[in-house]
Amino acid sequence: MRMTRRRAVTGLGAAALAAGGAAASARRLPLHTWYDELTGVCGPSGPSPPRLPGTRVVSGTLRSASVPEPVDYAVGLPPGHAGSAAAVCLPGRGSDADWVMNGLHAVDFVAAAGLRFAVAAVDGGQSYWHRRADGEDRMRMLISDFLPLLRSAFGLEPRAIMGWSMGGYGALLAAERHPRRFPTVAVSSAAVWQTHAQQASAVPDAFDGAADFARNDVFAGAGRLARSAVWLSCGTADPFLVNDRAFAARLPHRPAGRFVAGCHDDDFWRRMLPAQAQFVGQALAA
Repeated sequence: MRMTRRRAVTGLGAAALAAGGAAASARRLPLHTWYDELTGVCGPSGPSPPRLPGTRVVSGTLRSASVPEPVDYAVGLPPGHAGSAAAVCLPGRGSDADWVMNGLHAVDFVAAAGLRFAVAAVDGGQSYWHRRADGEDRMRMLISDFLPLLRSAFGLEPRAIMGWSMGGYGALLAAERHPRRFPTVAVSSAAVWQTHAQQASAVPDAFDGAADFARNDVFAGAGRLARSAVWLSCGTADPFLVNDRAFAARLPHRPAGRFVAGCHDDDFWRRMLPAQAQFVGQALAA
């Protein structure tokens, strides 16, 4: 999920939501906003670096048999990029590739750090990055359509995957299912649940029932990341905090990343991006 407004999950409601693993509310509630400003539970704003000369963003559209509508994508190339080094980026629910480039400014954080890997983002839709009963399968689109396009059109061979909110869940699922393809995974505020009952009470349409949840349960597959480089961060006022901490504890080794003041919003994700990009850049260089 993606919260497009500052302080989307804040203050008095955040602890209750976190305890139940509920979904974030997209409304901006005046009382919660006031409480957040008073207590600072969301932390400071997340400024974005300027777009450096020489940074290129190339946008396009692909068609996939696994998705009913055309899928937009964007590839960000920082100054000095050469070779095939790249990270795939998965946005939150209902979000798109443009948000990764111009909302989070992912490629600009990469460039500002002097890193040289490409950032390749693709629209997230609503279907939670796995095959659904209606036939939509964003994960298959990612693996069978988007990755081949990156190779043929841009000469890129992504070896890392990044994600935010629902895209964080998708990135973890992709890394579990394809650990050799994505040996590095770095996510912020992964929208994950420990049980189907928890998920069904929070976001009922994220899975098609208990069996679908079990087939795509990242907690059950956490052991597959034993040889992966994992980075995971979440804000302490984020409704997914409890579950993200539980997932970190389930991993075979302690992940990099931090649990610090922050909410389920763009500001927190931008504040985390310098460390997230550095982690991915170092892993790709190694």
